[in-house]
Amino acid sequence: MGDDTLHKTYKIERNKTLGRHVVATKNLNAGESILLEQPILIAASNNEIRCVNCFKLTENHCEFCKITPLCGKCQKHSQTECEKLSSMKGLQTDELIKFNETYSIIKCLLIKENIETEKYFAQFLEAESHIEQRRNSVIWREHQRNVVEPIIKSGFAKYLRFASIINEDFLQLLCALIDVNAFEIRAPDGKPMKGVYVQGALLSHDCIANTVISIDDSYCMKIYASQEIEPGQIITNCYINVLLGTRERRRILWESKYFHCNCLRCNDPTELNSHISSLLCSNCQGKNLSGYLVENMDVGNYQCLVCCYQKPANEINEYLKLMQMKILKVQDNISQLEQILAHLTRTLHPHHYVIVDVKQNIASLLRSVINDTTQCPGIPVYERKIELCQSILQVLKLILPGISRLKAITLYELASTQAEYRRILYQKKILNKMQLKEYLQEAEQTLRESILMLLYEPKATPEARLTQSMLQELKYLQTDIKMLK
Repeated sequence: MGDDTLHKTYKIERNKTLGRHVVATKNLNAGESILLEQPILIAASNNEIRCVNCFKLTENHCEFCKITPLCGKCQKHSQTECEKLSSMKGLQTDELIKFNETYSIIKCLLIKENIETEKYFAQFLEAESHIEQRRNSVIWREHQRNVVEPIIKSGFAKYLRFASIINEDFLQLLCALIDVNAFEIRAPDGKPMKGVYVQGALLSHDCIANTVISIDDSYCMKIYASQEIEPGQIITNCYINVLLGTRERRRILWESKYFHCNCLRCNDPTELNSHISSLLCSNCQGKNLSGYLVENMDVGNYQCLVCCYQKPANEINEYLKLMQMKILKVQDNISQLEQILAHLTRTLHPHHYVIVDVKQNIASLLRSVINDTTQCPGIPVYERKIELCQSILQVLKLILPGISRLKAITLYELASTQAEYRRILYQKKILNKMQLKEYLQEAEQTLRESILMLLYEPKATPEARLTQSMLQELKYLQTDIKMLK
């Protein structure tokens, strides 16, 4: 629990802007491990109740302590915790069971209560909580109603050796620490849970991060360098989806992490020339110019980089919200998504995050069509998927330098589709042997590039299992190439 390895690769520093953060103490090569860590706490999300052992959904609790969620197959949990909870005679367990969100805080308090694990709780308390910014907010009131008041009413605190420090503010602090610092992890059914990693949470945010974070099936976190990191350089993690525009990224970070991002990408209206938030300038189009509108958040408008034409930001943001709602309604319909995409390309930059989202959606649906043995997709299906993958990769290469799972998987989708597409063309006698060989060699290089990025993933992850399939596919591809000599 909570222990990390490879600590010699970094040190913890503090300043007014970032607070506590992590700095490299040696040169780190792309793919080099920085941290391996187990969580001190795993908590259910979305008001769910999950077994503390296997994390499956459940409505049952331990027959002895009456509080700890257990599924039908898992009959026991931590003996130390069970004995402690069972010894609390007079505890109003019904109050805690009724408000199941209380369990993650109960678990936190038990970590402190146990002398062997108390040090992890102390490390956890050093993390950022932003409690004053949360005070009397909507989330504060929700926690007050669903966590703080039930725990106090149950009488739980009086059974702990540190009962004197437990009050409403202390319980709100624990809620805030989890909300602000927990990582999203996946339950066995694929739904989200929260994992608290005290060392991993030290990494400061950057929208162009220099690390990749992986969490395996046993919830061990591995952090490794996505690109070369020099001694003294801050080690960073991107807290949010990189395929969002600056306005949306900043909004999410402010609402969930309580800070305003000022990284290089956020401070550049073109987002490092990715133009992931830019629009086509209608004024320039009428003059046969190629201008793009970028947002100036300080004045609340979008302005063209060529002709200085302006549009109100609220007008554009309303348009984007409307289009995103339309996309959600037809997200499983290729034809309707293509119609929306055609409309968007007349208004937005080709790299705009809404366009990229639609392209990813269509590419995913086309993958299902291609992999469905009951269907016989024609050549245009393969051509469209290849076109979409290439277009998405153009954006990913701009905003995800170095090693990236998303980039690797997109490269794999491209290579796999290209290889199958060329084989079909050869069967139809559109390509000869030499042409097929050249195209398969090209697909082989793309597949190799993808595999090299995923080789750093921990073994017990979906990406590592995908890599094994990719290696098998690479062998088949190499065999085909040899047979064409």
